[in-house]
Amino acid sequence: MKYIRRMMSFLAFRAVIFTVAAAALVCAFYIAFNLGNAYVLISEGMEKRVDVALTRENATDLNNYFTGSFLNDDPVLEYAFSDVSPYLPYTITSYDYKVTVESISVWPWGNEIQCEIVEHVDNITGNVKAAYASSVSGKPAVWSSGRYFLRLTKQSNGQWKISAIHQDPTYKDTSTGK
Repeated sequence: MKYIRRMMSFLAFRAVIFTVAAAALVCAFYIAFNLGNAYVLISEGMEKRVDVALTRENATDLNNYFTGSFLNDDPVLEYAFSDVSPYLPYTITSYDYKVTVESISVWPWGNEIQCEIVEHVDNITGNVKAAYASSVSGKPAVWSSGRYFLRLTKQSNGQWKISAIHQDPTYKDTSTGK
């Protein structure tokens, strides 16, 4: 009886260790999977947002990255599609875009990801449209770089989308623009 009890104890201990290790691996997999999705969504989505704001083209592509409620209330896009947009008189031909994820918080069981990013848009070049040739000269306006706090939400279909962006008003850009 003593040997059976020892064998059962040995097997139970190994089963617990195996279960804990398997759970840790599953959690690590889901964290890595969600982080990968978040990085792609943030880098491509934020760049697409800037592209649409500068060019006013392919705005429907933003639905792949952002929730509809966010897009309806986005002040950047609202300003970009207004008649006072500083990029309206230009056909934007190129720009340098860089986004840096400074922090990210994700849990394998969560439906929300919080992150902090810094976005830089430099070297915006474009040609003045013919209709504005007499009233505009020079280069397009400089884009204000900024630090943003993003919230990504998992949708009912399992897809992640950016649902909120809040700009840090205390951020001061100290980069050289490169």
